Amino acid sequence: MLHFKKLELSDIPLVRPYFNPNPQRITDLTVGGTFIWRDLFQYEYTVAADCLIFSMTIFEQHRAYSVPLGLRREEALSMLEQHCRDIGEPLVFCIVGDMDMPLLSSRYRGFHAIAERDYFDYLYEAQDLLKLEGSQHKATRNNIKRFLRTVPNWRYERIGQDNLDAVRAFAEEQEQELDPDNKTLVEEAVKIREVLDHMELYRAFGGVLFVGDQPAGFSLAETEGDTIYIHIEKADTRYRGVYQMLVSEFMKTFGDRPDIAYINREDDTGDPGLRQSKKSYGPIALLSKYTVYTCSSRPEWMKRSYTD
Repeated sequence: MLHFKKLELSDIPLVRPYFNPNPQRITDLTVGGTFIWRDLFQYEYTVAADCLIFSMTIFEQHRAYSVPLGLRREEALSMLEQHCRDIGEPLVFCIVGDMDMPLLSSRYRGFHAIAERDYFDYLYEAQDLLKLEGSQHKATRNNIKRFLRTVPNWRYERIGQDNLDAVRAFAEEQEQELDPDNKTLVEEAVKIREVLDHMELYRAFGGVLFVGDQPAGFSLAETEGDTIYIHIEKADTRYRGVYQMLVSEFMKTFGDRPDIAYINREDDTGDPGLRQSKKSYGPIALLSKYTVYTCSSRPEWMKRSYTD
């Protein structure tokens, strides 16, 4: 039986090497994408056959596993299969990318996959998001112009020691406005504070948009390979065009690097407004993620997988 351990902040140095490379460019396979949500989804981990495996809670009640990260995946899968037999639970995989599907579909006779559209990542070409040229970006450019017309006293800065306290205060103000019953946003707010307190450990970077002396928005991101992953974008929507301005200034500051080809701005969680917004920037790809069921006996708790 495998021994899974609760994922803690101090585990970042142990986990980080398994995320490199990340050829699928999925945000869940980054430090920020994992550790920001580790408590909400009750992440645990183990290392088997030199592969990292995560265990987590999906749909608030069921355990699922990540596809092993490492070179000896077949061996690690055999160990995971035996683990599930030992504990008497079916083997279910989550955050499965397109590159993982051939391995799983050929291995499991009871293979059944559900595309989790609400959690597809939006991937953009860095230069396209930097230049915002062409008709598809007209609305974005217009929103930026509106911001510039109505907010003359703005500036954009890299987040650092000189402005970190101001960013923290803004994040806490945003947190006070959250619906306390929204577990996802409440947990995100907690982890935003954690990232701001441990920027070096997370290897996080970002920028803050000021109006006068007060922050009006900020972003937090990390780089892995040729991709920047923007994990957090928060802004004061009393300023029209503030999010478009935030994206534009972030790209001017961090996105115009020869080693950066793509920007991952994560998923839309099924929110219609957020989906429309992220589509409006012209993604070159929606990175698919699947839940994969390997058991053909269809136990009651897996009913969702056959009625979707």
